[in-house]
Amino acid sequence: MVVTDARLRGQGVSDEQAAALPVAAVAALGALELLAVAPGETLLVLGAAGAVGGYAVQMAVARGARVVASVRGSADASEARRLGAAEVHDVGSGGVARALRGAGADAVLDIVNGRDASRGDAEFLTPGGRLVSTIFGADVAWFAERRITAYNIIGHPTPFGGTPNPRQTPQGLAELARMLATGTITARIRSTARLDGAAAVLAGLRDGSLRGKAVIRVR
Repeated sequence: MVVTDARLRGQGVSDEQAAALPVAAVAALGALELLAVAPGETLLVLGAAGAVGGYAVQMAVARGARVVASVRGSADASEARRLGAAEVHDVGSGGVARALRGAGADAVLDIVNGRDASRGDAEFLTPGGRLVSTIFGADVAWFAERRITAYNIIGHPTPFGGTPNPRQTPQGLAELARMLATGTITARIRSTARLDGAAAVLAGLRDGSLRGKAVIRVR
């Protein structure tokens, strides 16, 4: 549950939108800044239909990047296409590796792989490529040996280090509000429920039948 942020509500953003934006959208915004995604570059988003991934796809497309999405299942594939991904590949088919092997991506946003599995991201990246993990899965030194700049983006300081989110600021929230107002991003709210309906909403999130954001009103 995310508490509605007053800094967003004061900029023409509804209570529901303000509750759905901050954590995931700020993570996506900060990740794209670290990746320095430029127009014409190829960005691979692993987990493109999720909360952070969905915002990242929209933001990267608005920056003029070509987005390749990695998802799981046909419903997530449809969602990634709706958000603007140029190519969508189901991880179950191995399509991502086949599509990008040799050509490579300029940058990867990895929202799904842990430390061991994330090393496979090097297969998709060109020399000098960039990688951001949102779940502390990147072995920064290992990637550096392969001429890949990797970051583990964090929202708050941890004993394990990591790179602070550069957009977790009031200015970052203001930028999100502008993106929402101009249609650059959508809040992706799929369900709004009162507190007594929270159990059903949470069940939908767990079983995958509800994609996007869910907002629970406590009063």
